[in-house]
Amino acid sequence: MNILFDQTEAQAPFYNGAAEYAQTLFLKMAEQLSSHPQVKIFCLYHSGVSFRYAQLSPQNFQGNKQVEYIDFSGKDIKSIIRDNNIDLLFTPCLQMFCDQKLGDIKRLGCKVVAVVHDFLDEEMKVSGMQTFMYLKHPLLLLRFMLSRFKVRLLSGNMKKREKVMEELMAHNDATVVTVSQYSRASFLFHYSHLGKEVKVFYSPMKVSTRKTEIENEQLRNVINNGEKYLLILSADRLMKNAENMMAAFHKFKQTHPDSPLKLVTIGYKNSLSADHISLPFVTTSDLENAYFHCHALLYPSLFEGFGYPPLEAMKYGKPVICSNVCSMREVLEDSPIYFSPIYQTDMYKALCTFAETPYEQLADKARGQFQKVADRQNADLQELTEMLLKN
Repeated sequence: MNILFDQTEAQAPFYNGAAEYAQTLFLKMAEQLSSHPQVKIFCLYHSGVSFRYAQLSPQNFQGNKQVEYIDFSGKDIKSIIRDNNIDLLFTPCLQMFCDQKLGDIKRLGCKVVAVVHDFLDEEMKVSGMQTFMYLKHPLLLLRFMLSRFKVRLLSGNMKKREKVMEELMAHNDATVVTVSQYSRASFLFHYSHLGKEVKVFYSPMKVSTRKTEIENEQLRNVINNGEKYLLILSADRLMKNAENMMAAFHKFKQTHPDSPLKLVTIGYKNSLSADHISLPFVTTSDLENAYFHCHALLYPSLFEGFGYPPLEAMKYGKPVICSNVCSMREVLEDSPIYFSPIYQTDMYKALCTFAETPYEQLADKARGQFQKVADRQNADLQELTEMLLKN
């Protein structure tokens, strides 16, 4: 059996969850190839683009007769499938795959398995959430619209992705894989007319290394000074909703002046008070140290298809205070303190609840939930690997 594995997401110019997913799954499949001598994996990539995820680069698989790299540049997907007798096309990120110049995608002549992590664009359009958020940030709205327009312009036009995705799904023997029951429901809500089977496999746990040496000087000082801090990530992204949480924290400090808690944000433009420490984006190792040394994680996100950061904090037994939307309750169950991401009052109330709850009680819940989800992630990764190798 010949599998065409889309590796182009691992060549994206920035680190992202879909590429992490692709790396973890591909390495798992490669690890088990010797038990499937009838299987050969053809890796779709662009020769003129470097691999952001170096483990997946062609050099690492030279000499492996069951892995071959195919340059996608200047070719169409149907001819690649035909010339290499492909039985199964797998893409770890359907939307990004459909942004490429694929050529004719009707009746490809092989099975298709496509992963959908979320439907952020569709969800925001239907909910009106973007309009709600950008009323307070008109300049960021303009920047967002220009960036999205640029991305869509480069891929042809604003409607191309949706059209290509529907054609690929409708005219082939296709199966959709999603990362949560919420994302499955989202697919059925927006694309039920395609009549496709949708399977749920939790996103695999990311493999991260935490070094003892901390590179960022500010973070190193925070940790060395023994600060008891609450952590917010990606604070520059409006959908992560950091500013509402920061306002709630400020009110909490006003009503709890004796609290030693400080707020550490990663990616926000500047510090807003003496209790707020603003850090730039940090290395993967430093991020792990930020998780490891924090008192708790604040996660006020307005949308998640799965949601890695809470689990990454729970891995170290850190309590999580997070929004109650989308996949969060499904994945995290009753381990966090939840709040509505719309209302600052509810965020403030969650902080008060956190201050009044025995810390070890929350930490024990975090550790238990992490292990439960990790077991599910490992089992799902193995099941998905076997599904692809035995398809």
